Amino acid sequence: MTNLERMLAKLSYRRIVQLCGEHELKRSGKKIDLIKLLVDNVPEAELRKYIMESRGIAKSLIEHKWAPKHRKLTDEEIEKLLKQRGITKWQLPKITESDPMVMLVGGRPGDVLEITRTSETAGLTKYYRVVIRANQ
Repeated sequence: MTNLERMLAKLSYRRIVQLCGEHELKRSGKKIDLIKLLVDNVPEAELRKYIMESRGIAKSLIEHKWAPKHRKLTDEEIEKLLKQRGITKWQLPKITESDPMVMLVGGRPGDVLEITRTSETAGLTKYYRVVIRANQ
């Protein structure tokens, strides 16, 4: 069972059925079968966002004054960043795919995130992290 399937399994049967209905999928059967149907037919980023919203985490995290802005970089931006710094992707600091902000932006292992922090002394500062699996 994947990490995403485990997170979906924590939702109630009723929520799983509701989510299947929103995506015009079969809405009856065993919970595990419906989860597999969702994983196979709905984009992972959308499922992760739904999980976060159903837990009430999404809005409070994004709007919290201490939560820095996270953004997934494009392949071109990653290439440019690595060339500027003279490093490989795996030399960047790591962040796990189970991090709530990573889940909200749809980060998957191997993606690079730009984290923009605000400081009274330094102003805007950008940090970069590569997404890894939770068990690495």
